[in-house]
This record gives sequence, structure tokens and C-alpha cells, in this order.
Amino acid sequence: MTDNVKMIMYTGENCELCGPIEELLKTLAELSKGKISLEIKQMENKEEVKEKLGVERPPIILLGEKGEVRYTGAPLGHEGWALLETIVALSTKKVQIPEEYVEKLKNLKKTVRIETIITPTCPYCPYAVLIANRIAVASEGKVISDVVEAHEFPEIAEKFNVMAVPTVVLSTKPYQGEVFSVGVPKEKALLEKIIEIGTSNV
Repeated sequence: MTDNVKMIMYTGENCELCGPIEELLKTLAELSKGKISLEIKQMENKEEVKEKLGVERPPIILLGEKGEVRYTGAPLGHEGWALLETIVALSTKKVQIPEEYVEKLKNLKKTVRIETIITPTCPYCPYAVLIANRIAVASEGKVISDVVEAHEFPEIAEKFNVMAVPTVVLSTKPYQGEVFSVGVPKEKALLEKIIEIGTSNV
């Protein structure tokens, strides 16, 4: 790791996975030797949190100075290694995105959300997540990658009639967009659609 990485976790009562995830993040912060700045917040005012984050229960993890990478639900199972790679990408800014797209991402007129709906047992989901997370890191906050765990937030999965994962949704407001792909998306096609949405006047 090179640069520091900001991490915020929202926790709360009646959250079975919050304890284990909090311990995991604390361990990662300790192992990072000061490179990870971890803040734990209690989710108290549900209405205020829902207005800000689009959901009203934890766990929610925000990564990056602008919260450009987000986990709505616990990054368990196969998602564990993708989380580690994302932290490294945030620190090193090495994202393997073609430079021509990086400049366009940084100059988007409006924020675009990549909402990747996953399950912990899906072996393909981390690959879709990493593509989305790297795009978000490259955009410097103009794109938000939101990794949504379908079992913990079934209302989001049901809203988009998710029958298989990963399902990738593109939107400008939380969970109000359209399905872009089912399965791991093609990076170039995803980038071009994000740029189209982010530069549109509609």
C-alpha cells in the first residue's frame, strides 16, 4: 500500500454480521500499519441514513475519500479477496483502466452508480465487483460502485427481478436505474455506457 485509505463502517443493533465484519476491518486496519483509517458509526437515525445512503439498516461499508466504493451488506465468501484487491487499488491507484476512459470518467457531468448485486457463494461475482470498483477508483468519485448482497437486502434484488448473479444495474440515484447486464460485464461496454449516462443532459 502507498496512500492512506479511508474506511467507514455503519453498524447497529440486530445486525448478525456487523460484529464479525467490524472485527475483520479492525484487523485489516491494524495490519495496514496506519494506511487504513477506519471509523465505526452507529446507524441511529434510520430516516436520515436512508435519505443519505438509500437503505436503513447495516452493515454498510464506504471506502475511499469520497465513498466511491461501497458495500451494502457484508463482503463475505468469495467477496473477501475482491475487497482486499479493492483496498490495494484505492491505495496505489493502479486500476488497469485505459487512460482514454480515465479522463472521460473524471469529467462526467453527473455521478453514475454501478450497483452490482451479488451473493457470497457466487464465484463470478468478485470479477464483476472488481471491474466496477476499479472504474469507481479511476473516476475519483464521479462513479460510485455499490456492491449489494442480495440475501441481506432482498428488497433491492426483488426490485430488479434478479434471477442470477452478478446483476449489474446502472443508475444516477440509489436503486432507481436499469439492469445493464447479468453476468460479468464487458469492461469496455460498461465504460462506454457509464460515459453515455454521465454526459447525458437527460
